[in-house]
Amino acid sequence: MSAKRNPPAGDHQGAQDRLGGGSATTVARASVIAHCRAYAARGCFGRYWVLVIDTCPHCAERHTHGGGPGLRPSFGHRLAHCGGSPAGRGYWLEPSR
Repeated sequence: MSAKRNPPAGDHQGAQDRLGGGSATTVARASVIAHCRAYAARGCFGRYWVLVIDTCPHCAERHTHGGGPGLRPSFGHRLAHCGGSPAGRGYWLEPSR
């Protein structure tokens, strides 16, 4: 065992690490919101979620995005799949009502 060890986390240290860790929570919320439907799918790597946007707010086309392997789909910021779209153009995915 190594002599160097990480000190035990304090009361709020774990929460602070999650906030500043470069996760999706640190991405600035896009001004454009796209509503999508979530479908459970199964592939060679197991179960995963597929998020479908019927009408893209940028090009009015249909796009699909991955929603992760968890028990619930992972919504949040995605880059647009529009052909020729400027770098960084995207939207914030939210479930359809």
